[in-house]
Amino acid sequence: MGVLYHRRSPLDHLYQLKDQLVSGGQLVLETLVIEGDLHQALLPQDRYAQMRNVYFIPSVPTMISWLERCGFKEVKMVDISPTTNDEQRTTAWSSEQSLADFRKSR
Repeated sequence: MGVLYHRRSPLDHLYQLKDQLVSGGQLVLETLVIEGDLHQALLPQDRYAQMRNVYFIPSVPTMISWLERCGFKEVKMVDISPTTNDEQRTTAWSSEQSLADFRKSR
């Protein structure tokens, strides 16, 4: 959940996830995506929305293509929702800047 974009090699990570599934198992993948066509992905230079270590954010068709390339079957997009300030807020465990702080600074 929410770690694929932090991986330097998203395909290797997807293969690792597939290898962890039991026969007939399902993967539920939650990740950031961008708008775009097949073969489009964002490769941030330094930070993305103030997050460090964000390497790849694919478009939905690209994400589906990656999953199929890694051998996942019956791939389907269940939901696309924008990230909200409530979801990415400061807490007692994470008191650094929040998404709302980033949006104010732009």
